This record gives sequence, structure tokens and C-alpha cells, in this order.
Amino acid sequence: MDCDRVEEGFGGANKSSSTCVGSNDDFSKQTSQIEKRESSISSGSRNSVPIKLDPKGLPLDPQPSRFTDDPLNWPAWQKWAVLIQVGFMAFLGPYNSALINPSLVLLSEGIGVDSKTAAYTTTTAIILSGVSPFIWTPLTNYYGRRPITLCAIVLTILGGVGSGVSPDFNALVGTRALCGFGFGGMMSVGTACVSDMFFLHERGAKTGVYSIFVTNGAHVAALIGGFLGQAEGWRWDYWLGAISTAISFVVALFLFPETLFSRDPVFLSTRTRTRTHFQLLFDFRGNMIPGRKLHATDFLQSFIMLKYPSILFPVWYYTCAWTFINVLPALTLATIYTHFYHLKAGPIGACLGISLMTGSILGEFFAGKASDLLMTYLAKKHNGKRNPEHRLYLCTLSALFMPAGLIIFGATVSSQPNYLIPLIGLSVGVFGLQIASTTLYAYVSDCYKPQTPESGVLFNLSRGLSFIVGYVALPLAASVGYFWAWFFFAAVVFVSFLPLGALMVWGGRWRARMGSPEFNRFL
Repeated sequence: MDCDRVEEGFGGANKSSSTCVGSNDDFSKQTSQIEKRESSISSGSRNSVPIKLDPKGLPLDPQPSRFTDDPLNWPAWQKWAVLIQVGFMAFLGPYNSALINPSLVLLSEGIGVDSKTAAYTTTTAIILSGVSPFIWTPLTNYYGRRPITLCAIVLTILGGVGSGVSPDFNALVGTRALCGFGFGGMMSVGTACVSDMFFLHERGAKTGVYSIFVTNGAHVAALIGGFLGQAEGWRWDYWLGAISTAISFVVALFLFPETLFSRDPVFLSTRTRTRTHFQLLFDFRGNMIPGRKLHATDFLQSFIMLKYPSILFPVWYYTCAWTFINVLPALTLATIYTHFYHLKAGPIGACLGISLMTGSILGEFFAGKASDLLMTYLAKKHNGKRNPEHRLYLCTLSALFMPAGLIIFGATVSSQPNYLIPLIGLSVGVFGLQIASTTLYAYVSDCYKPQTPESGVLFNLSRGLSFIVGYVALPLAASVGYFWAWFFFAAVVFVSFLPLGALMVWGGRWRARMGSPEFNRFL
């Protein structure tokens, strides 16, 4: 069997991938398996182009085109540059909304409203960030990821600056709505770009890098916001968010090329133009997919994805996980630690930020690469076929760690004189959340890669709706006690995982029976 190595570079698919042509029994068997799999490569293309393999000898999925501007063929440094940027953009969403949280008392005094009313400024931004991707995502599929993302960044900056100079509460709510609408667009592009640039066997680790940014935006904000508000006043919590977002804009101008690329075999067979790096940055019209039209129904396609169990069940589990592990402590810890431990805004923010960041980082060290290794290991045991449901096996750990973390916190917060003990529960819980986030993001992309942007919209919506827990958590704790309240939340998280168990068993059959969505087939 003759093999030609494909070197990593602007024209190579992967540093260690190889293109093999031969007729021995092993390769014939592997090719036969490939023919049976669902793939974005047409049968005509498969017959004329040799199958390209990953470093483990398994077929690359998707197969890269011959064009150097194909994001799958970009050099590693360029892929990482974009990955870090979209991760940082996703980080800036919860970061911008949460910077003010430790300083809400200062805000209420400065703007002339009570602290409960002042919190509506944060919830307004969160709600808009959850809804706006329904508008942003169809635009990114039509105009391209880059121009729409730059527009969203500009709106976020304007909203942040406006919030910092708002003279009254009504103006502040309006500017927070603008900011939330903007960073919702920044958060909606990340999963699409990861799917555009990386092969299936890489997505676990790369999605993990992206999700750790998403998870820790609010945690870093908690570390900074309280001390900054105490030292410089609440307006600086908004101005810092605008400055951080402006830095992202400057970097994106030069290092965030267009990742939108059509994989339509008919289009690729007639395509003659290869875009330069400069064109990927500034030829906005030339980066659009020829013949693609924008329809009113495009803005509802995310809801269509909910009919597929491989989307509905992960979104439901992620919603419960994010709500009770990430948002619940963010909305309640200030009240709880003020009441029981008499801490001020700065130390409370540090407690929240350090404990959650620690658990998240440890979770990602375990989750991302392990997810890919598990997929590859099980693929070799299934005749070279990568089954997306194999990735969910790792997610089982999240169903253990997240409820355990909630129970530890609820059992110790009102009975332990040491305020550090309950924080262990927060770290354990977010350790599980990071595993869940990484595996679920990668799983839905594995199942329906062309519709990854629409799936990402649903995950963003779930984060946008999670603020509701702030209205029920503390009243429930006051009624039944912290242990039983947090035990109930732990039970909800565990039960919400059970449908994923069904996916592990029947998910492949359900996907085969229902088929794939027709829209965005070749993205």
C-alpha cells in the first residue's frame, strides 16, 4: 500500500494525517466501512479523491477539500488563534453580565433603587444574550462568521460604555439590553467556528478549550468586580467590560479570518478561486457562499432541532446543569455568605471565583482529551466507526459530581463555622459541569455537524433562561432549610441526566430513523 503524507500547513489537513492508496485487505475493509457511513462527501467525490486518515489510521471526518482556504486545512497556529478568540468572546458574555454582581449594593445606592430592582439590570442582559442568537446565527450562516461577529462586538462595546455613563435606572436597563444583545452574538459564533475548523477526532479537546472560557467568564468577573467596585465605584465594572471587549475587537480585526466554507461537492467541483488571508479578513462579499439565500424561516431553524433526541436531551441536561451549578451560586452566594459569615463584596467574589475556577480547570484537564481518546479507543473496537454516543459515556461522571457538589454545599453552609468548607462543594459541582459542557457540545456537533450553529443557539438560550433559579432558591431554603433545598436541586440534576442514558443505548438508531435536517447540509 502506497501512502503520501499530508504535512500540516495552509494546504495540509493535519500534521500527522496520511493519504493512502492501495488494495490490501485491511484498506479494502476500511474503505467499505467508510462507504456505509453518513458523510458530507458525495459518492462521486469519494471515488475520485483518496480517503485521508488521521494519526490513528481512521478516516478523517469530515474529509478536507483540496483548497488551502478550507479551515480544515489551516495551519495549527491559525486554528488555535481563532479558537482562543472565539473562546474569549464567549468568555466576555457572562463576564460582562457578572462584573457588576458583587457591586449590586453599590449600584442600588448610586442609582437610587433597591438592590432587588438593581439586579434587573443583570437579568436584562442575560435574557437578551439568550434570545439574540436566534437572530445572529442565521446571519452568520449567510453573511459569514466574521462580519456578524465584529458587528456584535461593536454593539457590546457601545452597550458597556453606555452603561457606565447612564444617568438613571431606565437608561441603564436600556444599555444593558444593548450590551446583552451584542454579547449574545459573540457567544453564538464559537461552536460554529470550532466545527468549521476541526475534525471529529479533535473536537472533544478543542470544544473543551472553548467551554472552559464559557464556564469561567462569570467566575473571573466575580473575582474582579467586587474589589473594583469598592475601589473605583460601580461604573467601572461596566467600563472594564467595555475595555476588555474592545481588546477583543482589535485582535479580531487582524487574526479572525472567515471560517464559513461550503462543502457542497457540486460547488467544490466547479470552484476555482482560493482566497488569500487578506481576503478571508476583508472580502466580506467574496466570503459569502454563492447562491445561498436568507429566508425568514432561517430564524426558526434552531427550534426544528429540538425534535431530534440527540439535541433535545443534551440541551435539557445542560440547562439543569448550568442553572444549578453555575448560576445558582452566582445569584445566592452573596446573600448566604453575608448572612452566615458576614463577608463583604470583595471576599465573597473571591470565594465564588476561586472555587468555581478551580473545579472548572480541573474538570477540563480530565474531560477534553479524555473524550477524544475514548472515542478513538471505542472506534477501533467498532471496526473504525466513530459513534457519537461513545462520547456520552464520559458524561456519566458529571451526573455523579454535580449532585455531590450540591449536597456538600447544602449540608455544610449553615452548619459549618468555616466558610471554606461549602466552597469545596462548589468546586466539586463545577468539576462535573465542565465534563458535561465539553462532552455535550462535542456530541451535538458530532451528530449534526452542519447544524452546529443552531444547536449552539439552544445552549445559549438555556443559559439565558437560567436566571429564574434566583427567584426560587433562597425562598425554598428559608422554608425547608439549605440541606433539603440543595438536595432537591441535586435530585433535579441527576434525573435530568437519565435521558442521556437512553441516548447511549438507542441514540444511533433514533438518528438513523429520523435522518438529518435538510438545511445547512454542506456547511
